[in-house]
Amino acid sequence: MNFTELLGTSFPTVQTERIILRKLKLEDAPALFNYYSNENVYRYLDWDGPETLEKSYEVIHFWNKGYDKGWIIRFAIANKETDEVIGTIFLSEFAGKRAEIGYELSEEYWHRGIMSEAVKEVLSIGFNQLGLVRIQAIVTEENIASKKLLSKFNFKEEGCLRQFECHSVTGECKDMLIYSLLHTEFSKKNEGI
Repeated sequence: MNFTELLGTSFPTVQTERIILRKLKLEDAPALFNYYSNENVYRYLDWDGPETLEKSYEVIHFWNKGYDKGWIIRFAIANKETDEVIGTIFLSEFAGKRAEIGYELSEEYWHRGIMSEAVKEVLSIGFNQLGLVRIQAIVTEENIASKKLLSKFNFKEEGCLRQFECHSVTGECKDMLIYSLLHTEFSKKNEGI
C-alpha cells in the first residue's frame, strides 16, 4: 500500500485532546524500552518487546521502513505535554480493503481513555483515508481491557482462532479471538464517541 499517496504526506501526525499520534523517532527508543520492560504491557502480545535499548532502536527503524514499504503504519502515542512516547498503535496485515489493528500502552497511562482517543483516530484514518472496508483485531481471551475497548467501538466478535498465535520467545501457541469492524458500523458508532 502506498501510504504517502493515500495520506498526502510522508507520515501523518494527529493531535487529540491529550496525545499526539506521530512517526516514531530514534530518540523514542529509551521510552519504548522502558514501558516494554513491564511484563503487564507485553503479557498479551506475541513478543516481549525489545530486550535491550539497542533493539529498541532497531525495531523503530524496522517499523518506519515498514511504512515506506507499505506493510505497516505504526504511530507513536506521545503525551501531548511532554512528547514522550507512552505507547504505539498500528494498522498492518493489509489485504485488499482489510487491515488489522494493534496497540500497546505504558501501564502508567491505563484506564484514562488514552487508547480510546488513539483508536478512534486510527480507525478514522483506516476507513476514511486508506479506504478500508474492514478492520480486524486479534486478541487473547484473557485480555479483558482490549475486548472492552473493541466493544466500545462496535467491533463484533466473530469466533475463535484455535492455536493461532505462537509467542516468539516462549513458543507457546494460544487460541485467539477475532473481532471485526466494518466502515459502515464505524461511521454510525463514531457519531456518539
